[in-house]
Amino acid sequence: MRIRRFGLWFVGFLVVGFLLYTGVAQVGVNMEERSSMRDASGIRIGAEERTLGPESALGAVLFVHGFVGGSNNFEQMPDLLAQRGWRVRVMRLPGHGTSPRDFARQAPGDLIAAVRKEADALKQRYAKLVLVGHSMGGALSTIVASEVQPSGLVLAAPYFGITHHWYYGLPLETWTQLLAPVVPYVYKGQFFIQVNRKEAKPQIFSYTWMPSKGLLTLLAVGRRAREPELLAKIHCPVLWLHSKTDSAASPDAAQAAVDAMASTHKETVWLGRTSHHVFWDYDREQVQKSIIAFVESLP
Repeated sequence: MRIRRFGLWFVGFLVVGFLLYTGVAQVGVNMEERSSMRDASGIRIGAEERTLGPESALGAVLFVHGFVGGSNNFEQMPDLLAQRGWRVRVMRLPGHGTSPRDFARQAPGDLIAAVRKEADALKQRYAKLVLVGHSMGGALSTIVASEVQPSGLVLAAPYFGITHHWYYGLPLETWTQLLAPVVPYVYKGQFFIQVNRKEAKPQIFSYTWMPSKGLLTLLAVGRRAREPELLAKIHCPVLWLHSKTDSAASPDAAQAAVDAMASTHKETVWLGRTSHHVFWDYDREQVQKSIIAFVESLP
């Protein structure tokens, strides 16, 4: 009888806890929507699309940001390439820069199609096209590179799998698949922005609340990007920058993906003082110099 009573109390506690968390999450998303600073078009500051550099450039660079991120995740990198004469486009992925609720409505194919559309438009106008993807943007850039065959592919802390930590117990992918049907939003906040330079955290755009359906989309994009048949279609030069202590995007999964690419020109840059947001962290100057050198070396 005591065991049964304890079980009922435990189940009741879980139900009440779930209802409270769900209510808090909905309130949190509402507050995020209301309190966000936005531009004239309604896009949140830090996530806006950007187009820089001369229209008459011989080459173009497309920047693809990561999961729940935005254009400012690349810090100065787009401006530096524009100053060197490149036409630069920093896109905004569907469901980003508006509301977590918008991202929850996006399917993996929506994100891939958006990157493909941007890449096709630039390739039609410019002799060279370089894709630069960060985090999930790296996976999306890989998928699109297998189709449009750009002049070069830059993968900055690309997501091909989530870094596992012992305290997760089960892989985070497993937790996501188990909880997503019942937990609509997961709190992120600045605490979970993975950058070692603490002063950079408030400057990096990210949703405070992540939609669980968006997490499922992330997993689907990663699975697609690491398919052997797709990676075998990557023939362009590849620059891969990553930290072995990246606490978000697994460097081991990225290593396996890059190794499987068919390209005969692959460059790897390991970053020693950096976590996931490589454009904002302590090795950001090394990141900038490496990308500039790689892009300008392309035939």
